This record gives sequence, structure tokens and C-alpha cells, in this order.
Amino acid sequence: MKFFETSKQYSLKKSIYINLRWIGIIGQLISVYLVYFYFNFNFNFASSNIFISFGIIGNFYLIFIYNKTQLTDRSAFIHLFIDIIQLSGLIYLTGGIKNPFIIFLIIPSVFASSNLGFRTNSVLVLITTISILFLTFFSQDLPQPLNILFKTIFWN
Repeated sequence: MKFFETSKQYSLKKSIYINLRWIGIIGQLISVYLVYFYFNFNFNFASSNIFISFGIIGNFYLIFIYNKTQLTDRSAFIHLFIDIIQLSGLIYLTGGIKNPFIIFLIIPSVFASSNLGFRTNSVLVLITTISILFLTFFSQDLPQPLNILFKTIFWN
């Protein structure tokens, strides 16, 4: 049965991954710029943009340099790992585990579970778990007005 032989090789369509990544990057940019310029919250705006640029550079790499139409299990792992680290860094700068966007950190692992092999998915889940544990104990404070509100509600 040829189907079972080829289905053992996991792959991910590059165009779908690129489009999903652009959605995430645009959402990150809108959130960071809206919070900084419209709501006037104080946080490390420059470093946040640097972390977002890692995602942009990764997408440009996939568009212009990576010539295959499918991402292999290994290359998908590398890019999803970069996504986890990039998002962890952004969440670190903006409140850590108290940041309401922390739930988005599980998206690369969920995405991998439906498209990649068990071993790859297990490693990505482990990396995500370590990132969440790290963000639980270490992070910058929430942006200024939220930080004051959070402290008055939960510590008074």
C-alpha cells in the first residue's frame, strides 16, 4: 500500500504556514502599536519591534530563499521553534504570564500536532511548557496603566 508508505513523511504546505504567520505578525504589530501610541502605555517598544522583526525575517526567508513548496518535519520544527521563542520574548517584555495574550503561546504546538510527527510535536510542547514556566517566574512588568490596575485589584 503506497499510501501508508508516503504518509509516514510529515510535511507542511509552505504557503499555508506563511499566511498564518503573516496573520500572527500583523496581530502583534497592531497590538504593540495600538497599546504604545493610542493607549500611551509604557513598555519596551523598541525591543518588542525587534522580536516581531524575527517573525518577519523568518517569513521573508520562507518566501524568497526556501524553494520547496512543502516544509519538511525538520524545517517546520525549526520555524515553529523560532515562533515560540519570538512570542515568548515578546510576552516576556509585556508582562509575562500576566499578559492576556499568553494563550497564543500554545498555537505553534497545536499547529504542529495536526501537521507534524509525534516526536516533533512532543519537543515543541516541551519547549512551550518550559517557556510558560520561565514566563511565570521571570518577566518585565505589565505596561504601566495595566500594572497599576493589576496591583490594586489583586494585592489590596
